[in-house]
Amino acid sequence: MPTPAALLRHAAALLTLARAQTTREGRAMTAEIRAMQAALPARYEALALPDFLTWLTPARADWVGRDADGVRALVDALAILDSGSPFGLCLRRSLLRYHFLRRAGLPLGIVFAMRKRRAGEPPGLAGHAWNVLGGKPYHERAEDMAGFTEVYRWPAEEGE
Repeated sequence: MPTPAALLRHAAALLTLARAQTTREGRAMTAEIRAMQAALPARYEALALPDFLTWLTPARADWVGRDADGVRALVDALAILDSGSPFGLCLRRSLLRYHFLRRAGLPLGIVFAMRKRRAGEPPGLAGHAWNVLGGKPYHERAEDMAGFTEVYRWPAEEGE
């Protein structure tokens, strides 16, 4: 049974998606984001991580002028609603934000991190991913990053 918080997140995501469908630009963005979502798993499986991230990096910022907060909200909504993805929410959200917000002109990066699982969790390691802008977490809650150690950053140098 979903928690009340999860139900609220899904309801908010559905509202964001519905609002996007009221404009031609919103419908076009939705279609592009969904196409990228569908392509991610196969590309991820077929390519080494640096090659996958190079493929994910847009060649140019062709969405400059679009509202970055609106793009982020739509990406986040579609990531939440993509329950069939083999990726966890944080990974699919950070990959999609990275691609589409760079297209909107924000030089985002991605951080991949790990931590040892806590008592009550399955044994092993837990992973997390988030975006950074200017070296700082981008729209990420501090408590969600707590205890994680960065293991990989893309691009390696800020501003690439």
